[in-house]
Amino acid sequence: MIYIRSFQFVAILALFIIVTILVHFRLLESMDRYIFGTIAKFNPEQSLLYSFVVISSLGEVINLIFVGIIFTVIRRTRKMGMILMITIMLITIVVSYIKPLIAQPKPPDSHKLPILPKGFELESDSLLTQARNFSYPSNHTGSITAFAYIVGSIIKQKTKKYSNFMWILPLMLMLSNLFLGLNYLTDLIGGLLLGLIIATTMSNILKLDVPFTMNRFKGKNQ
Repeated sequence: MIYIRSFQFVAILALFIIVTILVHFRLLESMDRYIFGTIAKFNPEQSLLYSFVVISSLGEVINLIFVGIIFTVIRRTRKMGMILMITIMLITIVVSYIKPLIAQPKPPDSHKLPILPKGFELESDSLLTQARNFSYPSNHTGSITAFAYIVGSIIKQKTKKYSNFMWILPLMLMLSNLFLGLNYLTDLIGGLLLGLIIATTMSNILKLDVPFTMNRFKGKNQ
C-alpha cells in the first residue's frame, strides 16, 4: 500500500498536476491526435470490438458500486467494500468538476463503435451535464484503477504473488478505450493518476490495511 507521506505518492501527485497543466494548455494535443489517428487506422473484427465494449463497461460507476455492495455484504470484505464505494463516488465527483475546467473536447465520434442497445453509452457517467462533452481525465480509468489498487492491496496482505494481476484491468480498459476511440492517451493517463491519488488518500484515511472487526463492540454490550 502507498502511504500519503511517501515519495511515491508525492511523485504521482506531481505528475498528475504536470500532465493536467500540459493538457489544459493543449501542449500535448499533437501527440494525442497522432496516436489517435494511428490507432484509428486499425479495423478490428466486430467480435473484438464487442469485447472492447465489455472491457470498457467494467469501468462504469454503477458496475463498480454494485461490486462494492457485494463486498460490503460479505463480512471479511466489508471494510474494503465500503472504502471502494466511497472512493468510486469521490472520483466521479472530482472528475465531473475537473472536466469542464480543463475542457479537453472528446475525440471525434468513433466509427468503430459497434451497434449498442438504445440509451447505452460508454464514458457518460459524469454527474454534471457540463462535463459530458469533455474527456480529461477518464472517469472509467480512474474508477477501475481505484478498484485495482484497493482490491490489490487487500490481496497483497494475503499473497504478493497474485496482487499485481489486478493491474491488468486498468491496462485492458485503457487499450479498449483507445481502440474504441473514446479517449485520447492523456485522458487515460490522467484518469490512472487521479484514481491512484484518490484511492491512496481514502485507503490511508479510512485505514484499509487495518482489519474491520465488531467483536470489541459486541463485548461491551454483554
